[in-house]
Amino acid sequence: MKTLMGLAVLSGLLSVVNVNNLQAEEKIKPEVRQALQTFAGTWQIKSVEPKRATQAARRLVFRKDLTYAALDENGKELWSGTFDLDPTASPGIWDHRSHEARKKGGDALGIYELDGNRLKVCCAVGTWNNKQWMGKPRPTKFQLPTADVVLLLERVTSAP
Repeated sequence: MKTLMGLAVLSGLLSVVNVNNLQAEEKIKPEVRQALQTFAGTWQIKSVEPKRATQAARRLVFRKDLTYAALDENGKELWSGTFDLDPTASPGIWDHRSHEARKKGGDALGIYELDGNRLKVCCAVGTWNNKQWMGKPRPTKFQLPTADVVLLLERVTSAP
């Protein structure tokens, strides 16, 4: 009886999680949902400027629910967070923040360019203070020093 009751509670919790995920996905704009079809996935970090800016991260995983994770060479999660896309801008807008940075108002304003299995991203890191951005402006080019970090990524097409 306890097992059946436990399964019923677990089933109820999973239903709530699924409903919350569906509600979150419904809030995603159609153009963003479309962009996520190609943006989402696992990406190998091919180059990074400045060196070591991504610490031990070797891969980035972008999910269709607008969350991401940075993984080390063994697939261990180093940090995670959320991101936003605006594929209607040129270049596309890619803003992101780790869960840890978000607690302190940290954010990164970035841009992206996706060409098949190659993704170029860059960002300026800063914080929000009373809705005022404290940091460099959003980069307009994929280069330092207008950006704090520039990454070249390649889609991982096989399982890690």
